[in-house]
Amino acid sequence: MPKVVKYPLTFLVVCILGFVIYSILFYDGKKIINEILSTTEEQLVSIDKYFVYGEHLNIQGSLTIDDTSNIKNIKLLFRSNKYDLEYNTEYEINDNKIEFISSKEINGGIKLDDINIDNYFILLKLEFKNSEDTKYYTMKNNTEYTSNEYYTITRNNKNNKILIDFGKNKSTNKNYMSVKVKETKLDNDVYDVVIDPGHGGKDSGAVNGDYYEKDITLDYAKNLKTSLEELGLKVKLTRDGTSEEDLGIYTIYGENGRAVIPNKVKAKYTFSIHLNSAPYNLSTGGVEVYAPSLCNLDFATLIANNIVENANTTYSLNEEAKVKNGVYVRTLSNEDIAVARAEAISNGYEPYDIKPNTPYYFMIRETGGIATNAYADGRNKLYDKNIYYDSNSGSETYLVELGFMVSKKDLNNILENKNKYISGLTNAIKIYLDL
Repeated sequence: MPKVVKYPLTFLVVCILGFVIYSILFYDGKKIINEILSTTEEQLVSIDKYFVYGEHLNIQGSLTIDDTSNIKNIKLLFRSNKYDLEYNTEYEINDNKIEFISSKEINGGIKLDDINIDNYFILLKLEFKNSEDTKYYTMKNNTEYTSNEYYTITRNNKNNKILIDFGKNKSTNKNYMSVKVKETKLDNDVYDVVIDPGHGGKDSGAVNGDYYEKDITLDYAKNLKTSLEELGLKVKLTRDGTSEEDLGIYTIYGENGRAVIPNKVKAKYTFSIHLNSAPYNLSTGGVEVYAPSLCNLDFATLIANNIVENANTTYSLNEEAKVKNGVYVRTLSNEDIAVARAEAISNGYEPYDIKPNTPYYFMIRETGGIATNAYADGRNKLYDKNIYYDSNSGSETYLVELGFMVSKKDLNNILENKNKYISGLTNAIKIYLDL
């Protein structure tokens, strides 16, 4: 005879109760989906591009409707059973086609860290001059990116995990874009911030007598890491000095390359620490903060201002690529692109298709994925492939030149007042991240 297994009554009660709760939640969830999607029009919004850069989600898409003449405003709406979160868009209307983007600044748009815990559907909301004619449209994904996973910055020892996803509802037969936000703990391999001490190994960087840029940047990076950890942030270094020879001049990409690590650990922000050089000695140097192109410059300005104010230093007098005091945006020029193309042809590989406004510095460009036009796909055999070059997640990266190695005044200040520079950097990050 088969063996009869007897379960305690309490076990059976727990199982039945669990099934009932699951059924209720599943039913309620399904009901909410149907209710939200049933309010939308039949036409679908085409999502043509979306990415997460730093803390922000940027969505770009289009919609064709019969009549656009009376449109007053176009917004993105995050709708759940508890919340309606509205976000303005920038848009153009040509004939019957609407083209919109959540922000033309790559670090603008929808701040993911501010979204309440819940499950949302993203709708396009069209407001007309007659307020009673408001219409809602759901989304269809026309990109190659099926989903995106994001972890919020650690604040008060708490994090949220956000899943951006797409699907199709069987009951309404409508496509949708969803955002699910839930509280979580960071995985061991997920970090808030990456600090990149410039140069390393055989690459000494700028040199002045017995002082090497690679040593100073490493010392600064370690101290900044400690300072940010005291704010509650989880911080990763691209190098810590224990295996210096592994970070040669060509160890930029690959599995543990300095430009790969920020995306590998899902960091929201990266700070690459450097000291500037020049072909001649300077009496006065100063601070230069290099920011990504097509980005809001508030954070870069805050960093430059706080270093100057705290460390008793000055803004650099360099005018090339300068956009504000101490803030610079350098992109690849036509001449740079021509040189890269000639180099590719000479070395037997297809030239990169470099887009306008592509950042000059690889640490800014290659850590941002599609948001910053990263392109190191491995065709140049001198370098490993950046496996995140076409990622729709990117770390918002700033290259910070603390001062000039060839300026005695700058170098002495950097060596003697390290804590003041660290305080300036930390204060800027604390203010911007609202810690």
